[in-house]
Amino acid sequence: MLPIGQTEIELSYVIPVFFNQKDTKVLNDLLIAYSKLDQDLIRRIQFVIVDDCSPIKIEIPSDIHLNYQLLRITTDIRWNQAGARNLGVVKAAGPKIIITDCDHFFPESLLRKILNNKIPYKTLYKFKREDANGKAIQSHCNTFYTSKATFFSTLGYDEEFCGNYGYEDVMFRYFQSAIGNKIKYFTRLKKIVSNTIDREESYHNLVRDTDVNLKLMEAKIPFLKDKNPFKAHSRLFLNFEYQVVKVNQI
Repeated sequence: MLPIGQTEIELSYVIPVFFNQKDTKVLNDLLIAYSKLDQDLIRRIQFVIVDDCSPIKIEIPSDIHLNYQLLRITTDIRWNQAGARNLGVVKAAGPKIIITDCDHFFPESLLRKILNNKIPYKTLYKFKREDANGKAIQSHCNTFYTSKATFFSTLGYDEEFCGNYGYEDVMFRYFQSAIGNKIKYFTRLKKIVSNTIDREESYHNLVRDTDVNLKLMEAKIPFLKDKNPFKAHSRLFLNFEYQVVKVNQI
């Protein structure tokens, strides 16, 4: 069996997670749902799960048949989403990437359309969303589809935002726009599903205070208008220790 980096992976699906309550059911439910999709389709996808130093151990059931890597960040940094996403993309085997959360589900028809699409060039694609009952809800800035090349054209996420909540995704999009990359909907017909999750059992209870990161973003935005917008990025990157917990290949 070939290492996962040498398989015909076309798309890497990056999911940063942090659990500090009772279980990790929401993640397992998502992976089970994907493992039930058409296997000829799903074997073209790699799932990269980045555990951001959760107090609860994450174990993926052995009956989940997906290509995946489970990574664990071992440095305890509060609100380290930017770092977790950077690590996930670094480890992505596919030239195409989806970055999202574990409460979002991409229907099979949408995944097939993404796989059959050419590798995105200087474009970040966002998605329409609906809830579990089919009601349209606002698009989310932390979920997008692009290429590894486009992701790293702005040096990835700026990890200066780590340690406090919010705005790392907004800043990432502003930076993409500042260097001329396009941000647009991949399709307006096929929506991702935002599933209802148990926020008391299978989630986290960190406090969401955006004051610090809002001020940080406001200080960085003027640099995006400079002749060299890269002055806006701190160059902090993978500013933590991590380990590869498990690799699975189908």
